[in-house]
Amino acid sequence: MRKYFFPLLALIFLFIISCDITSSEELDKNEIIDILDSIQSNFQFDDLYGIMQYYHQDFLHNEDDYDWEMFIWEQRIADYDELNFENIEIVLNGNYATAYFLMHLDDTFTEEPSDENGDISYFFYESGSWKLCGKNFTY
Repeated sequence: MRKYFFPLLALIFLFIISCDITSSEELDKNEIIDILDSIQSNFQFDDLYGIMQYYHQDFLHNEDDYDWEMFIWEQRIADYDELNFENIEIVLNGNYATAYFLMHLDDTFTEEPSDENGDISYFFYESGSWKLCGKNFTY
């Protein structure tokens, strides 16, 4: 039995060090980036409900609630052909996160979060997933 212990232990050790160990912070950041990628894809397919699935029901940004945010996305889909996010950086603060990026709508771009938009920069972690919550969201 002993002659199998050390080779087995060596195999387990090799397996552990060969695994890609990612911190929970990196996993959270990647999840938020995945959300932004999905919003971008859903925008290309005019899928309003695909976009809104990433929003918290109690979303509040400035004076805009969830329903108004849905209207904003309807307008974006109607007015623009392309949506792209570039240079995404995520800052985590407990259950909250802020995404900083360059948002392109056709030929126009804004640095987010911005005064004119910013609605897709603020996230809240609840029940195992990140949701867009808006700058004025309170839990």
